[in-house]
Amino acid sequence: KMLSLCEDCQVAVDTGTSQLAGPTDVIKELAKRLDVRSDCSNYHSLPNLGFVMGDHVLNLNPQDYVDKGPDGCEVSLMPLDVPPPNGPLFIFGDPFLRKYYTAYDRRNKQVGFAAARHSDMSEQQASALLVSLNGAGTVTQAQDPTSLIFLARK
Repeated sequence: KMLSLCEDCQVAVDTGTSQLAGPTDVIKELAKRLDVRSDCSNYHSLPNLGFVMGDHVLNLNPQDYVDKGPDGCEVSLMPLDVPPPNGPLFIFGDPFLRKYYTAYDRRNKQVGFAAARHSDMSEQQASALLVSLNGAGTVTQAQDPTSLIFLARK
């Protein structure tokens, strides 16, 4: 279900950010809706977390956005408020970069994403990560999940 929590957000991709970061109100709302329990009791029933980029949705599984360890579970979201004109800003940090192959095109000022195919992941699992939006709220699997989606800076 599309929530449209951060419609005017810009996106940065940062290898130096260990979590997903975004405006405080968005992060609080995401954390509330995800309701990741510290004792991990709902870990296996958590939803995918998707980010709409143009006509595509890039999904993260719970194992991507939840830090699960011996002390329990914690959602990997960090509040970060960047004022306009550079914000509001959502940063795709390590949880996102582990899941998606990222290509940087400096000449054309754009970034491309494709589902990364890890050795422990089937092609079907990889293709479920990257989906296309067709009309209002209708989501279908991308024809080629390894093809890059480029986001251009205006």
